[in-house]
Amino acid sequence: MDKWIEFAVAWLPFLLLIGFWFWFSRRNGMQARGSSGATMIELYEQQVAETRRMNGFLERIAQSMENEPPRGS
Repeated sequence: MDKWIEFAVAWLPFLLLIGFWFWFSRRNGMQARGSSGATMIELYEQQVAETRRMNGFLERIAQSMENEPPRGS
């Protein structure tokens, strides 16, 4: 029993630090604002929209390359 108490006391500061870090990152992470004033969620949504737009362009390029006849050697 004495070893369990010793083990708990040894790990308690580490577990408290992890718990505080998790709480702090969840509390401030979603409310944090970038230099533009947008929240992190808004910035993420903008990034997703931009990625989808670029994927559309890349798909159009790939399609046009597939439909293009091969150039002569």
